[in-house]
Amino acid sequence: MASSQAAPFYQATTREPLGLHLRRRIATRLRLPTPEVTHVDDELFNSDHLSITPESDSREPAGVASMQTPRTGRMADILASIAADQDAIIRSPLDQMTVVEGGPGTGKTVVALHRAAWLLYTYRNKLSKDAVLVIGPSNVFLKYIEQVLPSLGETDVVLLTPGQLYPGIYPNRGDRASVARIKGSARMAKVIEAAIALRVRLPRNDMQLYTDTGTRLRLSVDDITAAARGISRTHHFHAGREPFLRRLLQSAARNIARDTGHDPHDDDYCQEIVASLVEDPTVRREFNLMWLPTTPVKVIHRLLTDPHELSQAAVGILSEHEQDLIIRDSIADWTIDDIPLLDEAAHLLGPWFPSTPPAQQEDYRELQASDAYSIKSDRFARRGAPVAERASEDREWIYGHVIVDEAQELSAMAWRAVQRRASRKSMTIVGDLQQSSHPASPRTWNEALPWGGDKIHLHTLSVTYRITRQIADAATELLIAAGGEAPLLTPIRDGEPVTRHAVSMAQAENYVQRVRTFEGRNAVIVPNSLLGQVREVFTSVEFGFDNQALDAPIAVLTVQQSKGLEFDCVILLDPAAISEQHERGADVYVAATRATQSLHLLDLLGN
Repeated sequence: MASSQAAPFYQATTREPLGLHLRRRIATRLRLPTPEVTHVDDELFNSDHLSITPESDSREPAGVASMQTPRTGRMADILASIAADQDAIIRSPLDQMTVVEGGPGTGKTVVALHRAAWLLYTYRNKLSKDAVLVIGPSNVFLKYIEQVLPSLGETDVVLLTPGQLYPGIYPNRGDRASVARIKGSARMAKVIEAAIALRVRLPRNDMQLYTDTGTRLRLSVDDITAAARGISRTHHFHAGREPFLRRLLQSAARNIARDTGHDPHDDDYCQEIVASLVEDPTVRREFNLMWLPTTPVKVIHRLLTDPHELSQAAVGILSEHEQDLIIRDSIADWTIDDIPLLDEAAHLLGPWFPSTPPAQQEDYRELQASDAYSIKSDRFARRGAPVAERASEDREWIYGHVIVDEAQELSAMAWRAVQRRASRKSMTIVGDLQQSSHPASPRTWNEALPWGGDKIHLHTLSVTYRITRQIADAATELLIAAGGEAPLLTPIRDGEPVTRHAVSMAQAENYVQRVRTFEGRNAVIVPNSLLGQVREVFTSVEFGFDNQALDAPIAVLTVQQSKGLEFDCVILLDPAAISEQHERGADVYVAATRATQSLHLLDLLGN
């Protein structure tokens, strides 16, 4: 498709159709001998087919009509025509941090993904080299949208959750709220910085040792202190190691020259001494212990499992009670909130590429083969791989543009990890701070993005095309009862009344089967505490859990898994328990607003 013909295809909206009457996108899956068509999406621009209501404030909500049709299990219906206010956001400049806030169903994700396609088309040469990163709240959500960007004609996109930002470690569980609140706090960056600083272990007394050849080596405390002076403030940990050791060896060589009656200012003679000291195993051992290389995994593992290590690093930062809360068993699995901690440690440590002789490199062969270091070195061996694949495997990759959906779920520490990947300050951030359920999530966008400065441009969407007035009223009532604040939300559709019944767990499955829709998508959203019990009771093949949920007639999800998704029929199992999962009631509000047509509240008897 020539560029002159392609431009209207990518740029047309209902406000400016650019001569288009219909836009068709065909998604395929490569299967030999011929590709398989997975779905076809048609987008009409003829005004006779658009649904415009007087209540819409001239916003042209063409997506209203599509909301009346059943869900398909993927986000094909986001390709409905975009309202004028959304279109302006989509075409915002590349070099800014576009923040889109709004309640459920206001089209935040629609805007974000259309913006990704528009940017990749408009700035193709620039972004195809650096890729676009999309961060979503869960793997279920990523599966939900994975067909959208390819169907918009773009493939240079990396899809990750916050728990996947550190290559090689992919946790599948979270921490309890009291622990997540501490780990997600920006104070943890100071704790990690202190823990890494403690890896520099300088002797407090004058040092004297003998080489294998019997040469006496001495260093005063002043010599050692002078060698380290200023390095930690101007270098990453590993970058500072070599200049420190170089200074230390030079001081030792001058002292040896002085003690043996030679000129300590004879550079050639001192360099010969340095060369002999580098090869001496006793010198290597003693010097390396002062500034020993390490890995992010080792730093964070020790910090979270060694009370003494944590108390040293957290003094004056975390209380003793907070330290007791985050200490865990040494064999415990990694959690989602550990990922930003690992990323912070990797950033502060920096890469370690020793330029030392082979004898010293041998001492650290195991270190070089571990976690982030093997990934870092693998980058150069994969230069021929697709840009998205290379980017997803490289922790230090700087993306051309970063999109964060459900942004309210990121902790302060997670935002620091995102910042390192978006240092160009080219971002699209969509979310609703009122729906946040992470205990360490920021309360304002300025708090989340203190590094954004004048690059931040805030847009607010308040008209919801997805949920009906009845569902919005019920969700708001649940939210307020749970201690939350009523959001700014304007539904423009009427629908079915919300029903509420009390049933036993044994009766719940039959109720779901009776009220489910056969033409659209269904979801049962359950409290975290009941997920195991529901697995045992909901045994019909129609129910799908985890990664199989979206491919089943009835998805069974936790609130976290449901974020960003939508279903025709939603059944909340034990809404009271869901309300108690978060102190501000965000979870029950999120769960209730996943419904587009019908909402059922099931109170559990005997629980």
